Amino acid sequence: MKKHTDNITPSGNQIRSIQITPSRTPAKAPAKQTVKTPAKKKRKKKKQLHVYVAILMDWLIAVTGGIMYIYKKFNDYLVSYEASYQASRPSHVIDEIFTHFENYDIDYIWEHMDSHPATSQFESEETVRNYILEMINGKAMTYKPSNTYTEESPSYVIEADGLIVAEVKLAKDLMAPQRDYGFPTWTLASISYYTEPFESVMITAAENSTVYVNGILLDDFYVASDITYPSDISYVEPYNTMPGTHTYYIADLYAEPEVVVRDLFGNEIPVTYDSARDIYESTYTSENPERAELEELAIEFTSLFANVISKDANIEDLRPYFAPNSVTFDAVSRNTALQFFTTHGAVTINNQEILEFITYSEDVVYIECYIEQWMQMGWGGAEPEVVPTNARIYFVRIDGVWKVASMRF
Repeated sequence: MKKHTDNITPSGNQIRSIQITPSRTPAKAPAKQTVKTPAKKKRKKKKQLHVYVAILMDWLIAVTGGIMYIYKKFNDYLVSYEASYQASRPSHVIDEIFTHFENYDIDYIWEHMDSHPATSQFESEETVRNYILEMINGKAMTYKPSNTYTEESPSYVIEADGLIVAEVKLAKDLMAPQRDYGFPTWTLASISYYTEPFESVMITAAENSTVYVNGILLDDFYVASDITYPSDISYVEPYNTMPGTHTYYIADLYAEPEVVVRDLFGNEIPVTYDSARDIYESTYTSENPERAELEELAIEFTSLFANVISKDANIEDLRPYFAPNSVTFDAVSRNTALQFFTTHGAVTINNQEILEFITYSEDVVYIECYIEQWMQMGWGGAEPEVVPTNARIYFVRIDGVWKVASMRF
């Protein structure tokens, strides 16, 4: 152990000395060195390897988890991106619009047409709507991108049995909420329906009749031809004349029209359609407020005329029936002697029939009359000889009285 002592030098300085004495504590024995055997070294290395493997597995798990997380996030992004992209495609909009065509939804089509076709006074909106329906009704409907289709301006054509009937244009819906990733929302911009008034109509009618197309009275504006007079007009000259016929023409119709012709008395008369000539035709009327009187007059005249020819009546009996200075009466008078009848007994008139009645005007009428004379001949049995007569007579009214203007033999 250490022991301190202080000494005083002559000069008066103090000197500290240290004495070292042996310690009573026994000295420790030298540490015993451990000798590592090969087996111990192997166990230590194995333990260290397990640690490294554990660390590596943790690292791999962490890295794998990170990759999977990043992949999931990226996949979610791709799925969301693809869903937004697909939802923004214009094909979804055209599919929805196309169902209206397949269902013949004319109200929808008409409401979204960019413009409505102009119609003439002879047709209405309903006519055009029916025309549109007829173009697609019962047809195989398809659609495809138009020739002007672009991603910024998509458009499609609608086909019915392969014939293009409409074009549908889409536009970006600026009022719709913004889609993810900036994709647009599409909406219907317009429907252009290919309506074209291809129909036309020609109608031939007497100039003293009235013609209606879809209930509208035609005036001279629609007359498209000169007047054509009947070939038998000469039979009533010089006492009177006959009205001719002319042709009306109307174009730019969407549908075949309803044609009605009324005679000079306001009666509807028959109208026929000639498909070869694509024309409606009406005849002169057979109506007449004096028809019964005129038919009776025609039968009376024809019966007398037949009896004059057979020498059963006097030629002068016919004169009151004819118009003054009648060429026809003169001709009958000159030719009566040429008709030869053998001796016969009593004559009766039977089976009177009106075969045709035409009213050309209020003062000109044509009547074809048929009668039979039954004659008791001087030979044979009790059965009478039947002599038929067809008289084609043109009557004219002169000073309020019906007279025979001429006969057609």
